[in-house]
Amino acid sequence: MTKAKKLFDNKILDLNKISLLPSTSKTIFKNELKGEIINIDLAKSATLTYITFDNGKLNKFSNDFVANLAEDAFLKVYNIVTSDKASSINGIINLNGDNAKVEVINLLLVTKKAALDSFIDIYHNTKNTTSELANYAIAKDEADIILNNNATIKKKASKAIAKQKSKGLTLSTLCKIKALPNLYIDEYDVVANHACSIGSINKEDLFYLMSRGLTKDEASEIVVMGYVRPILDHIEDPTIRKQIEKGFAEKLLN
Repeated sequence: MTKAKKLFDNKILDLNKISLLPSTSKTIFKNELKGEIINIDLAKSATLTYITFDNGKLNKFSNDFVANLAEDAFLKVYNIVTSDKASSINGIINLNGDNAKVEVINLLLVTKKAALDSFIDIYHNTKNTTSELANYAIAKDEADIILNNNATIKKKASKAIAKQKSKGLTLSTLCKIKALPNLYIDEYDVVANHACSIGSINKEDLFYLMSRGLTKDEASEIVVMGYVRPILDHIEDPTIRKQIEKGFAEKLLN
């Protein structure tokens, strides 16, 4: 049993529901999650874009959700964090219908002495399902980030595709990013892979920008925002995208 499942076993699952009827489409943005579990149910051919934003206003931010996808349903999840407080992300996603698809992007900036734990469990319960999970993590000061990714392809879930990717950027020698990718495969005719890279800002890039009169912090901000903006482009709503981009810039300079 994963940490996410243990957490949910101790909570009531009917506090918040997002249910989409067949062939409907919706975008939901939440930035005041306080530990309640969000239940997401997508009927046949429904499409949901679900965006969460932890901007560090709460002393402890907990983003917990359970999603169930029917045939041909498509869920896009964007979990955004720009925080110097303790944070956690705990998600369970069940691909229950043929051709169900989920795309998860976690874009995380953690600063000061804050810790962030992310646990995402994706279950391919039937054939022709697809999952793509991407983490983009940035740690500053003495921050600590753990990325725990789990994808399970069940027996008879043939033609399933499960992809995981984690990229980490450390902005100091005292911060930490740890990625734990896990793939559990119980079927032969599938595609499953994961990739991970963690490193610091290229010193040549910093030197070039600082030679043009920028401070090290200003140069670092430019490099990091160049890393962040292409990911934020996945969010179609310009108002939400601008709000999140502002949060990144503020945290980088604090």
